[in-house]
Amino acid sequence: MNWKDTKALRQWIRDINARGLRFGHEDLAGTPEDPDLDYVDRWRAGETVDQVIAADFGDQLPIAEGGA
Repeated sequence: MNWKDTKALRQWIRDINARGLRFGHEDLAGTPEDPDLDYVDRWRAGETVDQVIAADFGDQLPIAEGGA
């Protein structure tokens, strides 16, 4: 993997994790330094952040933010 791809994957992992946190899953896709290989495969397959979140959480609503 070249540097450009590595940077893109790391950002994609950060974006997945930020969205996953809304559903109560910290580091859903691993960390940018040590990503979950299933998510790396999904990135290589061209899945977008929206597609991954929709597939993983479907109709589930995000958890309430701020404890409300």
